[in-house]
Amino acid sequence: MKHTNFKILFATLLFLGISLSSCDKDDGNAKISLKAVTTSSQSTTPLKNASAANELVFTSGHIQFREVVFDGDNANTSVSITHEQIASIDYATGIVSPPVIIEVPAGEYSSVYLGIEIQDDGAEPTIVTEGAYTNSQGEIIPIRFEFNSGEVFEAEAAKVTINEGADMVAKITFDANFWFGTVTKDELDNATMTNGTIIISSTSNPDIFDKVAGRVDVATEAVFE
Repeated sequence: MKHTNFKILFATLLFLGISLSSCDKDDGNAKISLKAVTTSSQSTTPLKNASAANELVFTSGHIQFREVVFDGDNANTSVSITHEQIASIDYATGIVSPPVIIEVPAGEYSSVYLGIEIQDDGAEPTIVTEGAYTNSQGEIIPIRFEFNSGEVFEAEAAKVTINEGADMVAKITFDANFWFGTVTKDELDNATMTNGTIIISSTSNPDIFDKVAGRVDVATEAVFE
């Protein structure tokens, strides 16, 4: 299993949503269900050297993953749970389908780690975000970012209290706006289009792709509520 240090995004914070459901009082465990928090059409990407006309918005897409890992120190015990299940995060809604639930012992945790290993089987991209770019002439052009990798999105939290039977939320955000934060308007204005769409992938507009992919590899924090 490839647990590369592939940490997701972003200076404005990245969050992943996890909700903790009720558990039996006598088992000492809690059930954690996954939910993602993603950017939406309500936020735009500030492009370098951009004028008021230039706007980049992401509204849809998916992130396919195959495994969730929870690690943490509980009292004098290290807890490590690996849950293998193929599922997909809807970029527009943050909904995970099918639902993913992992069972974690209740307790006071330190050095909490959450990892999501991306599904890398097959030729289809496992990370896709789609939206629209308004160029310098005011034309609205569809844009699509494609990434195919078996990397791991990682997040950490210093301390987390997991109470038996309680409900909790831990958040990380997948932020495509941040990924494109170093791309300039000139690069997108002059990008190659495929059937009227700007496709950013390892084989289409690779120079832009390298800049975007480099922004994905940024540490993030898990925030538990």
